Amino acid sequence: MFVHVDAKQDIRPFERELGPLVESGRVEWVEPRIKCHWAGPGHLMATLGAAAQALASGHDFSHLVLLTGQDYPIRSTAEIRRFFAEHRDKSFLSWSFGEEREVPDEERPGNERWYWNGGRERIVSRHYKLPGREHPLSFPNRVLPFIPKRRWPEGLVAVQGLAYWSLTHEAVAYCLDYARRRPGLGSYLKRSFAPDENFFQMVLLSSDLAPKLVNEDLRYLNWRVYHPRTVTMDDLEPMLASRKLFARKFDPEVDRAVMDALDEHARAAARFEVVHALGA
Repeated sequence: MFVHVDAKQDIRPFERELGPLVESGRVEWVEPRIKCHWAGPGHLMATLGAAAQALASGHDFSHLVLLTGQDYPIRSTAEIRRFFAEHRDKSFLSWSFGEEREVPDEERPGNERWYWNGGRERIVSRHYKLPGREHPLSFPNRVLPFIPKRRWPEGLVAVQGLAYWSLTHEAVAYCLDYARRRPGLGSYLKRSFAPDENFFQMVLLSSDLAPKLVNEDLRYLNWRVYHPRTVTMDDLEPMLASRKLFARKFDPEVDRAVMDALDEHARAAARFEVVHALGA
């Protein structure tokens, strides 16, 4: 595992918890650490840095899976490994080319697919993180409507999806190579809103790898006004009934029991597999 800790955070609690795994070689810290603000470019920069470090490590992985600190597996490790082994040449991420309408939350249970209204303001407008302001400020806006919008990046399809994915080694290498070959795109996206929800979709769906992409992000979540609501025990049954491998967002201070229940489900699945294998 390659772990990136937001540069705004104190890393010492993470070092205490993960220290033994770092010493054993099972965990590597991602360097350099990047400051990550909501909807800012830091998330994309940190993701690309972690992906580059994973490739440089020499590990022979079939898939690289991007998770956050609020994600959690809802399947056993064996089930997750088996899934990716059965889909070695497929990359999983969500996308939409635009629905031309706002899709209400009640039409998106369990995140079976990604919806996007097709608006390009996130990319073509310029966004700035100002001190003391939680959300980036967009230009042009109602105050300064005369500022021209930018053109959509040349050669890339207009598409959007969830920021979290499971990509093959080939797809990860292609995205990193594309970013190196086109450095101006990085500068462009630094002034975009949540560019981590566009970059990988735009690059991969504009490439020869598009036929190897599956429009499925493998995450269970439920929306509440553009944000996933916190997962609780009420979600346990629909989570396990879903086709997903992971879920988000979890908060142990809100409901720790649901994570304990998922752990027990994974242990039970592992015991069943052992018994089944011995019986075979």
